Formats: sequence, C-alpha cells, structure tokens
Amino acid sequence: VTVVLGSLLIAGCASGPNQRAAGPSTSLSQTVYSDDGVSEMSTPGTWAVRPDFGPDASIRVAENSGTAFLIVNSYFPGEIETTPISEFSKSYAEGLTQSLGNSKLDEGQALSINGAPAHRYVVTGNVGDVRLTYVSTVVNGASAMHHLIGWAGAPDYSGDGDILNRVIASFRESPTPRPARQRVSLNFGWPDSMQSAVNYQQKSIKRGKESELKATYLTTVRPGPSSPDELVVSTRITHQHLSGPDNEQEQDYLSALLKQASSEIPDYIVSRQGEFLRVDNLSAYQQRVESAMISNLPPQLENKKDRILAMVKPAMSERFLAALVTDDWNKTVGSWISSSYVVGQTYRFDEEYYAPALGNTPFAMTVSRRIAGFAPCTGSDSRCVKLVLTATVSGEDFRSAMTDFLKKTVGEPINVKHISVVKKMEIIAEPGTLIPHRTRSSEETTVTIEDSKGNTRTSRDTKDTRITYSYESYRASK
Repeated sequence: VTVVLGSLLIAGCASGPNQRAAGPSTSLSQTVYSDDGVSEMSTPGTWAVRPDFGPDASIRVAENSGTAFLIVNSYFPGEIETTPISEFSKSYAEGLTQSLGNSKLDEGQALSINGAPAHRYVVTGNVGDVRLTYVSTVVNGASAMHHLIGWAGAPDYSGDGDILNRVIASFRESPTPRPARQRVSLNFGWPDSMQSAVNYQQKSIKRGKESELKATYLTTVRPGPSSPDELVVSTRITHQHLSGPDNEQEQDYLSALLKQASSEIPDYIVSRQGEFLRVDNLSAYQQRVESAMISNLPPQLENKKDRILAMVKPAMSERFLAALVTDDWNKTVGSWISSSYVVGQTYRFDEEYYAPALGNTPFAMTVSRRIAGFAPCTGSDSRCVKLVLTATVSGEDFRSAMTDFLKKTVGEPINVKHISVVKKMEIIAEPGTLIPHRTRSSEETTVTIEDSKGNTRTSRDTKDTRITYSYESYRASK
C-alpha cells in the first residue's frame, strides 16, 4: 500500500489559487504596507500578500482561497503627465475595457477615500472563458497618484465585491513614510539553443529500506519545429546506477524497470513565456513502462499480478505522467515566472493540488515561497538567486479521497487515519532567465493506516534529491 501511496503523491499538480469559497471572517483585521514605503491598507485576515502577480505593483494582495485580488500601482510626480483625476481614471478604465472580451464599463463615480479625492469605474468582461468584474479606482494622494485595481469572478461579485470595496476604502498614504523595500524580479528567458550536462542524485527511504539512484544526463533546448512560440526540451540519460535493494530479484526487477523508464524519454514543450504546454509521444512511453512493471515481476509476485496492475495503473496513466512532468517544471521554473520578491520575506498562501489518480477534485495545498538570498551560479562569476519553496498537502478531504482509492484498488477495508505530504525545494537560478544551476529537494510522506482489525501502522517515507547543471555550450553561445 505504501508503495502505491508514494507513487501517487509525487505527481500532484499545483494550479493557481484555491478557488473554494471564502471563509466567514471578513473584518479588516490586518494592515498591509506597500513595498515603496508610501501607502497602506487594511484587509481581512484571510488575505495574504502575494509575489506572483503585479510584479511592479507596490501592494499585491489576494483572498487566500483565490476569490478576490487587488494591486496598487503608485505614480510619483514626474513619472506621468499631470492629468485631472477623472481623465486619468477614465483612460485606465477604458484601456482595461478594450483588453477584455464582451466587456461593459459603468458610468464611473467620484468619491473620497480617507480624505483624498478618488474616482472609480467598474468593468466587467471575459478573460478567455472566465467572466470577471474589475474595480478600477484612482486615488489622488499627497505624495502620488495611486491606481487600485481589484477583481473577482463576476458571478460572485455581489459578495466578493463588497469586501473588495471595503479594502479599497481603507487605502491611505502612511502618516510617516517608510524606507522602500527593494525587490528582485524573476523572469523567463531561456535561449533558442541550450545544452546542459546534469548530475542527479536521489536518496530514498521507503518502508524502512534505503536506496540511492545516481545518474548523469544531457538536456537540450531547441526551437519548436511547428511553432515559433515553442521550445522543445529533450533529455538523454548517459549513465545511471541504482543501489540499495538487498534482494537480488528485487534489484534485477528495479534495474530492468529503470532501464525502460530512462530510455527514449519523451520531449516536453514549453512556450517562450515559460508556460508548460505538453509532453510529446507520451502514449508509447507510458505503455512501454507499464508493460515493464508487470512483465518483469519477481516470481513470488506473479500470482498477484492483477492486483498489482490495478494498484499501479492509476499511477502510470498518461494524465498522471503529464502531471508529474508539469509539476516538476512548475516547481523549478514555471511558478516563479513574472514574480518579484523582497529578499528574505516569506510569502504564504494556498494553491490547489491535483492528484490525478484521485480524480478531478482539488485539494488545498499550503505554500510558502521566498528568495533566501544570493549564491554563485555554477561555474560562473554571475550571481544567482536562492529560491525556497515549501508545500504541504494534508486535511480531511485528502485523507478521505486516499481511503476511498485504496479500498477500491486493494479490495480490503483499509482506513487512512492520517496522511500528509511535505515538499521542500531550494533552487539556485539566474533571476533574469530562471535557468537553474543547482536544486535540492526533499519530500516526506507520513501515513497512518488502520486495518479491518483496528490495528494501526504509521510509515514515513522520505526522499532527498540533488541536481547540478553545467551549461558549457550555453555560456559559450552567449
């Protein structure tokens, strides 16, 4: 059972903010200060400062379940032309209206926010298939012109809009200015052609047994053949060695499986903006690996082949494998793109976590992110940033879904009493390109299972992975 749990849990896929309903607490119980030191506002305790949108905004906050968002852009004397507040507000609202599909702009409203003249427009329109309502408010402060942009889903605006407007109404310039806090911006900028020699080392403990996998491989980036907006990332294993299994048959089985899993690895495709798009030729790879898992079973497990197949098949589906690659890309590169961080500040918020084998229901994942500081890039005098990510998945929904899955696949009345997955990752990368130079990640899965007789067993599986990239050809081409 723990083997299946381990394979299922490594392929959860994080998406954007958690889309579940907001909590009942809507009092404006906390103060958020701008990074430029000029302004502040009050938000509910369920809101958090975010680094992953509005990279140039002085304030960036969102409801923690992803139902409402707000940014503040401040323009100081000399940065923009002097314009009456009504014209300034209308021009921004009209620009927003033109950028949306099937959009609608209200008549606007002049108001006062904490004694400062202000003007507000409400804009509704489509971003793709999602209909949103925006509140665009301009406040003419003593130090700067401040543009506050809040948004929420249009169907939920009657409730979320009330909270947004209360947060906006709390905006004020701080009585005493504070020193500005400098941010580091992170952007995607991989070149058309890049090659990296990679050293990989992973130590695992599963069911009390230790194993270690060492590998070297070559990663190549090239332009997409079918679209100028795509980059193709290819991987070719040059050497690998697995140690740890003390049983010769188990060692032979795992080595044969590893050989199939590491041969003819499918390419994956990302956009030139860093968005993960797809995995090429995944079907043939999935079928080959699944066949290897079953056909090479040790003799003592042959009579359990059907049950083993039922347990591992969800963990070897195309959807599962695609989620595995997507999650790896997003943790290392994708989720950091177009963000900005105050060095040393930890940003905590929720995202959605999908485990494909458990269905389409998302689970809450608590995330913290920060730039911990700077470090030398590998083999270079350039300065890289040290990115730190921690993600935790647990809770009743996750536990219940895993219990249901195990009951169906194992065919026994097993109850998962507790389950939690904690992932930590440190990435040394170039801030202007997000080209990784070194990564270290750890994963800890803790599971308590109760059998039909009421006996409980707790297992704690761990995994520690270190990867180093060397970009000789990339540096030579710069």
